[in-house]
Amino acid sequence: MSKQRMIVTDDQLLIDMDLLFNAIREANGDWKQVEAEMKAYLDAIKHMAAQSK
Repeated sequence: MSKQRMIVTDDQLLIDMDLLFNAIREANGDWKQVEAEMKAYLDAIKHMAAQSK
């Protein structure tokens, strides 16, 4: 059975805990950087969804 890593809704990005903590580790513990990247990713998804309407 496959595991969902990320779910995107209209206003939320639901992320697997392992994926999130791996991203923080890769950023050398800079959780603010990871937070900014996740917000940018959600904004990009929102933009793409708005253009497809």
